[in-house]
Order: sequence, then structure tokens, then C-alpha cells
Amino acid sequence: MISVNPYLVYRGNCEEAFSFYKTVFGSESLYIGRYKDVPEEARKFFPNAHDENVMHATLQIGERTVLMGNDSADISEQSAASFSRDFYLYLNTDNSEEAIRIFNELSVGGEIKVPIAQTFWSPYYGVLTDRFGIHWKITSHPDKEG
Repeated sequence: MISVNPYLVYRGNCEEAFSFYKTVFGSESLYIGRYKDVPEEARKFFPNAHDENVMHATLQIGERTVLMGNDSADISEQSAASFSRDFYLYLNTDNSEEAIRIFNELSVGGEIKVPIAQTFWSPYYGVLTDRFGIHWKITSHPDKEG
């Protein structure tokens, strides 16, 4: 079985973001590995990494989705300019109440681009950028509404 998982790169706040997402999604499964735990022989691949920053994080969301991420090993001013957020995480919920709750929680400290509302293609749909700069499209699945 092939799977595709989003991998998000942060500028030093990956742990904060993943802890926030863990709360929003009610996940029980969060893994945080740090650059300081990289074996000595592999440290050469991360010469600019800060020991306490996140080398790899995983968060189980629902039954199949695993969100992954890390802090950039090079968080210099030069690399900061190269970070791109030209994508959206598209979250499809089973019901409108869950879509509204998740939308409202993710939007705290962020920016609402399209307020969550009923549309002709979905019971509820909204677009936001969370406080970590991640773009989200939240929708409820029309076939699963009760």
C-alpha cells in the first residue's frame, strides 16, 4: 500500500505547532525526536542544527493520516526567505460540528481567509492560515452528514 503524508518544515517552532495540533485533533500519538539525539556519525548531515530543535515529528490524525514535520536544520536568515507555504492541508470531516470546531480552534491566532459556512458543494467549508503559517481548507463531507 502506498501512502502520501504531509511533511511540514518549521523555523524552530515545530514542537509548539505539533503540540497545538495534538490538542486540536485529540490525538494520543505524538512523537518528537531532536537533533541532539542524532547519532554522532550522522551529525555531519546537520551541521547548523540546534540540539533542542525537532529533527522529526509525527502526529496520528484520525485512522490513516500521519502529519510529519521538523525544524529546519538551517534556520539562518537566508534559509528563512526560502520557506514556501504555497500549499494547503485539506481536512475533510465526517460532520459539520467537527468541521466548525476544528476550524475555530485552528484559526486562533491565525488568519481566516474564507469564513466557514455552508456552500453548494459541502455542508461547511472554510479556509484559514494558522498561527504557524500553515494553510488549511476545512470541509465536512456531504455523504456523511446525518
